[in-house]
Amino acid sequence: MKLEPSAIQLRFVPLDRLLLHEEDDPYRAKRLMLTLKREGKLRNPPIVAERDERYIVLDGATRTTALREMRYRDVLVQIVDYYADNVSVSAWHHVIVGLPHNQLLSNLADVDGVTLQPVDSQTANRMLETREILGCVVMRNGQRFAVLPDEAADNNRRAQLLCQLVAEYRGKAEVHRTVEVDLPLLIKEYADLTAIVVFPSFSPAEISQIAFGGDKLPMGIT
Repeated sequence: MKLEPSAIQLRFVPLDRLLLHEEDDPYRAKRLMLTLKREGKLRNPPIVAERDERYIVLDGATRTTALREMRYRDVLVQIVDYYADNVSVSAWHHVIVGLPHNQLLSNLADVDGVTLQPVDSQTANRMLETREILGCVVMRNGQRFAVLPDEAADNNRRAQLLCQLVAEYRGKAEVHRTVEVDLPLLIKEYADLTAIVVFPSFSPAEISQIAFGGDKLPMGIT
């Protein structure tokens, strides 16, 4: 997120007023805690959006978690206007590497509350655009599976299901982020690519709703 100097607003705020909108990575938080203890400084304040005297962490979940674990009371944050008309949010997708494809499909199919359904590329893209599905799994051979919720789900329920889905491969395989879903190109970059999990985009209002509802999106998809 690149900001003009005039748009940067810095403020010390209580850590307990920060809301995470995505899951944190405990391993990254522990590494950062060691760095903070060694260097004694936080180089990049978390970027937040202010709403109703709370602050939604847009960038800096690991920093926020590390400071909380270290029992700091306050944190310096950068406040941005998240709800301006010119703000848009796009999605990262997950490249899964080194996991047997049958194991991945079996694990994802066992997630309570979702069903995997074979789908063609055009239909998958349309259903992602209209938010009929939670996501799409693109296998190495090009086969696609739509991830459907078993019943109507609001944004918070969708976030919960996505976290359950990602938990089935996080920590069990290498996971890389991508903005493009170019299968041949990604296979060249990741020789042992198993699949790509494609996520829909969430708007700033939807992300705020999820955070204020006490839920989180999977780490690294917004």
